[in-house]
Amino acid sequence: MDRSTFWLRAAWNDFLAFLPDLLWGLAILVVGYFIAKLLASITRPLLHRVGFDRLVDRLGIAVRADRTEQGSRWGASIVFWVTMLIVLMYTADVWRLGAVAAGIAAIIAYLPHVLAAAVIFGAALLFANWVRARMLETNGASVPGEAPTTSQRPLVAGAIRAGILALGAFMALRELQIAEEIVTLAFSLTLGAIALAAALAFGLGSRDVAGRVARRWYEDRLGKRATMNASSEDEHHIITPP
Repeated sequence: MDRSTFWLRAAWNDFLAFLPDLLWGLAILVVGYFIAKLLASITRPLLHRVGFDRLVDRLGIAVRADRTEQGSRWGASIVFWVTMLIVLMYTADVWRLGAVAAGIAAIIAYLPHVLAAAVIFGAALLFANWVRARMLETNGASVPGEAPTTSQRPLVAGAIRAGILALGAFMALRELQIAEEIVTLAFSLTLGAIALAAALAFGLGSRDVAGRVARRWYEDRLGKRATMNASSEDEHHIITPP
């Protein structure tokens, strides 16, 4: 009985000692939640005003077409959850949960790499879409006198877009620090394969066109040389007395 009473008294004393930290942590959670909601409510119209929603539409990553403010919604959600992570880290530290606080701190320290990787891949996606659109809008034949051929243009534009996206993906993975050596090796192999495939496609697919261009150039050179020889012979006959 004395031992049980001692245990209950010790537990009660520990609870009373922890009670200020418990109340302080709950206060941090409540205040931090309202601060996160406030920051999210400020971020959403700000992103919409600077044109972030239009950028998301141009990138083509919107999940639902009927939501015109999807990009600003995503940005507001990211701001809310990042703020809540910071609040949870401070709360865990107040509650003397060192391992939890250290884990959340590691996640927060890794977030800049995630943001940089998202920016890199987003820029690659925007540039790839722009290049593909410009290539599809290009008109005209590559050889004078030949009709324009557009049957292979979407395929080539799609291949170039895929190559740019692959480059952006490898750069994003490197920024995320995910198996950097494997990512570098895979990027080198992929780039070499793309270059080899492009060279083979150009060499095999454009063999006839290149032959016609070379033959036309050779015939023009022969015609000019024959004209020059004929002109020199005429001048020689005119200058030489009978």
